[in-house]
Amino acid sequence: MPIRAYCTICSDFFDHCRDVAAIHCGHTFHYECLLQWFQTAPTKTCPQCRKQVSTRHIINKLFFDIGGEEEGSADPESLQNEVDRMRALMSSKERDWQDKQKAIDGLKDTVDKQRRDLDSVRKEIMDKEMLCTALKKQMAYLETQQSDVQAAKDEVRRLRTKIQTFERLDVLLQGQRDEVESMVTDMGVSLASVEQLSIYCISLKKEYDNLKVNLKSSNEMCEKLKREVLSSNTKLQKAAMEVNQTKEEKNSLQKDLSNADKEISSLKKKVEFLQKTLSTPTRTNEALSRLVFESPAPLELKPPRLYHSADEELDLNLTYDITTPGHVTSRSTPVPPKKMRLDPPASPVSKQSGTCPSAPGQEPVSIPAFRNSLL
Repeated sequence: MPIRAYCTICSDFFDHCRDVAAIHCGHTFHYECLLQWFQTAPTKTCPQCRKQVSTRHIINKLFFDIGGEEEGSADPESLQNEVDRMRALMSSKERDWQDKQKAIDGLKDTVDKQRRDLDSVRKEIMDKEMLCTALKKQMAYLETQQSDVQAAKDEVRRLRTKIQTFERLDVLLQGQRDEVESMVTDMGVSLASVEQLSIYCISLKKEYDNLKVNLKSSNEMCEKLKREVLSSNTKLQKAAMEVNQTKEEKNSLQKDLSNADKEISSLKKKVEFLQKTLSTPTRTNEALSRLVFESPAPLELKPPRLYHSADEELDLNLTYDITTPGHVTSRSTPVPPKKMRLDPPASPVSKQSGTCPSAPGQEPVSIPAFRNSLL
């Protein structure tokens, strides 16, 4: 059964379960609480009266003689002590729970932060991987470019050597004797110089052979061109002669055409005159009408065209097949000689057409020139 006293350090009542200690000032405490107090306090003083004490003056264990009581009766102080202990334990557990909850919250925050950091690190890793891939591609491209540059450098070096060789060959081919001797002297007498000179000699021989072949082909081409020029001159002379001949023929044809035009115009005038003359019903006019209408010229013959259109060529070799009808013997009607007498001075046809006056009882005979003009 607990005593009606308590420890001022832990505020628990004294009981037989825990040892009670005392110091020389007379105050009592739990032995474990007093030792813990001396270990944690800056100075070894009494927790109650603050007097200076020492661990050598501690009475480790006190014994109390307490009268017996009925078993099973509840002690209020013990119950209170148990309640206080449970409250203290509960508050301690609460504090532990709060601390753990704070720790859990802190850990959650830490986990969230770590997750965010992990996401950022993953994103950064992806960016770095993409950058590494791009850098690898760029490195491969640069390596390719480097190989191309190296190949270009080798090509430039080779072309420079070739240009120097060509320049020296040009000096050998077109330079003066002093320049050639100076170049040979500068080359020296080393094995490479001898090989270079042998190459130059071979190149000169090849160039000489090529020049000979080119000269031969040029001479052959020149002879061929001369023959072609002579042939062309001959053809040109023939063409000029043909042109002159054609011009002469054209001039003569134009003259013939002009003469034909004049003849046609004169014939038209004669025809008009004859038509006027034939309008009077006389024996001579009847003969002339019969002569005109019985002309052997075919009716389907088209009139000649003296001028051609601009887009039509003049064919001078064109011929016409004209069928001349057979000669028709004209039969004159017998007329008594005393019924009609022609007066030669009064007949205008005898003057204009050139017909000779016939005797009484005979038909007038036309002059051949007049007949041809009518035809």
